[in-house]
Amino acid sequence: MKPIPILIAIVCVLTLGFAAAKPNLSGTWKLDKDRSFSNAAGLDQTMTIVHNGDEVKVDAKVTVQGRETQINETWKIDHQEHEFTPPGAQPGAKGKRTASWLPNDRGILVEDETVTKTPNGEVTQRTTRKYILAADGRTLIVDYFIDRGAVSAEAKRVFTKQ
Repeated sequence: MKPIPILIAIVCVLTLGFAAAKPNLSGTWKLDKDRSFSNAAGLDQTMTIVHNGDEVKVDAKVTVQGRETQINETWKIDHQEHEFTPPGAQPGAKGKRTASWLPNDRGILVEDETVTKTPNGEVTQRTTRKYILAADGRTLIVDYFIDRGAVSAEAKRVFTKQ
């Protein structure tokens, strides 16, 4: 056997041995307001995540200026489009969601498209959430990108594990 193929085989085996495991987001997470930015005034959030393989269940309590909303959703990380009912949406609102692993399995990308009927016609909103678990395993960073008609917004929420 030539030295080059042996070297390539050794590098491949070593790379597999050092490959990072996919992050598991399970836990109870509390919003760290001081490290978060571009969120609604008075925002507070606590969420419990149960992450089992490629299925993620999120139960969250979001409070904005004293108004509390419960969010309960489940997504499958399979890069397939799934229909869902947007939490807290108007009756008749419809949504499509796709969840996938980020490159190198360093986090999860969740893309939602919701359509809501209004007196002025249908309004489409696209929301992208990027979940990244920090190396310490106790910090969860969620980046939000929201596009609704001519309005776009970004926000970052940093959570600490309880």
